[in-house]
Amino acid sequence: MSAPTKRKLPLLMGYRKSKAIFRGADKKVELNLTSMIDMFTILVVFLLKSYSAEGQIITISDALTLPKASVEQKVEMKLEIQVNKEAIVVDGDPIVAVNDELLSTGGSIPALTSRLSDHMEYNRRMKGTITEEDMKINIQGDVAIPAILLQRVMASSSEAGFSLQNLEVIKAEGEQ
Repeated sequence: MSAPTKRKLPLLMGYRKSKAIFRGADKKVELNLTSMIDMFTILVVFLLKSYSAEGQIITISDALTLPKASVEQKVEMKLEIQVNKEAIVVDGDPIVAVNDELLSTGGSIPALTSRLSDHMEYNRRMKGTITEEDMKINIQGDVAIPAILLQRVMASSSEAGFSLQNLEVIKAEGEQ
């Protein structure tokens, strides 16, 4: 018998089989699941740990230095007002620039009251009714702002219908 030609070689190997099958025909391929299970276990533990971790859930502006105090309750995610030396910001939108005229008088701030009233009306239209939860607002006030400015922001919030106001602070060191 003569050596097979290239034309007859596929017939000897069978239909659509490659040479790789014949090279490792006696070897069994097994999948090692231990490493994969270990990797997924680590991922699951990491994700559970990161989702259940407590801590700061608010975004603090770089222009703010919040006061330190003993903290009684955790911060809930609500409409946020940031008050610093330059401006009053509602949910990232600058509403009023802080100037001497703003600091010289008392009472509510009309532009801020209008913006907060618009937000309250939007909630009323979307939900049909306003609940006690919708009347909560978070205020971030810089340490260096005058008390009259913070009082005016709180008065504007009350006038717009936000009766429950939370002043955000940083938990003092040594507190649990």
